Amino acid sequence: MAISSQTGGTALKREIEDRVLKEWAELATAWGVSPVLGRIHGLLILSGQPMTAEEICERLQISRASASVQLNAILDWGLARRLFVPGDRRQYYQGDQDHWSWFRRAAIVRKRREFDPVVDRLGEALTAARAAVQGDAELAEFSDRLASLHRFVSELFRGVGLVLEEEEALLHYLLSLSPQDLDELREILRLALGRADDIAATSASQNGASQ
Repeated sequence: MAISSQTGGTALKREIEDRVLKEWAELATAWGVSPVLGRIHGLLILSGQPMTAEEICERLQISRASASVQLNAILDWGLARRLFVPGDRRQYYQGDQDHWSWFRRAAIVRKRREFDPVVDRLGEALTAARAAVQGDAELAEFSDRLASLHRFVSELFRGVGLVLEEEEALLHYLLSLSPQDLDELREILRLALGRADDIAATSASQNGASQ
């Protein structure tokens, strides 16, 4: 009876695990990476224990070549680490169980590789547009619209960067705030921004008067 119960529990665990891995694969696709990478990463998270490439291939029914490519990508994204066991020539892979940590590392890598270059190229396009204006009203308006877009994208990605680089303890604190606490925090920030604007306006006025 105990053996039958254990077998049933194992089958149920595998069924639930497969459902989670399917969802993780779809999330990976939405993120723009291979669904196989998502399944491997999900498996390493759910396993909680170091796994060899052979174990991963057997569990997910994928080729060794596919597993090797995706495991290297997982290591590159900072989603897992490679382990070596004394006396064992095989390589083991262990998923990071600190979900905030691996997400932040992956997001920072993606921002650096994909988002930041977009800001740079938009800046280069803006510089070229401004240099070519030379009294052309249509090009001047185009340049203004491009400048607005560049400013928006720069501020957006800078905001993303600030969140990703913020202390994890502070992020947890902000996420744990009640709606009322968040409203109070927003009001404090609005007052602080208003005060900062007043200081800037006073400083500009004083500088203008001194000149």
